[in-house]
Amino acid sequence: MKMFLIIVAALVGIGLVTMCCVYSSKNKAISLEETVNTAKSGIDVQLSNRFNKLTEIAECVKQYDEHEYRTLTDTIKQRGKNMSASAFKATMASINAVAEQYPALQSQKNYQHLMTEISLTENHLAQHKKAYNESVRDYRYHCRKFPTSIFLGWVGYEIQTYEMYAADEAVKDSKPMKLF
Repeated sequence: MKMFLIIVAALVGIGLVTMCCVYSSKNKAISLEETVNTAKSGIDVQLSNRFNKLTEIAECVKQYDEHEYRTLTDTIKQRGKNMSASAFKATMASINAVAEQYPALQSQKNYQHLMTEISLTENHLAQHKKAYNESVRDYRYHCRKFPTSIFLGWVGYEIQTYEMYAADEAVKDSKPMKLF
């Protein structure tokens, strides 16, 4: 009788340990699933941020270029009103010589800022895509390894089929975004 109780206690202990392992595997899978969903949300936020930020900065640069162009042409027109044709040609030659010596206009800083923002935004997006792919990899690994795959089947856990983030063929072959 004593041996019977020991066997029953051992079986109950093994059953409890097995149940703990089974539900621990399920809880880990749920946790990893939420990590994947959070990482996917991070990509969506970065895509939205990229669109908003870059279109706003591009529009700002475009407007400043237009302002700079109007200012330059208005200045030339004003100077041209009070000059003879030969004086105007001489002034234009002078302006061209100065422009050749100092081609960096004020809008160059705006373009540099735009390029920096594009680079930073694309790097942030790449980091979020990498985090998403890593979380998908961890989730898949957890759900496919032994004995977790068996345990998840026992509790009826439905394994999600997440795809790794990869650039579409259309995106790979596409030309850069036309901002202007």
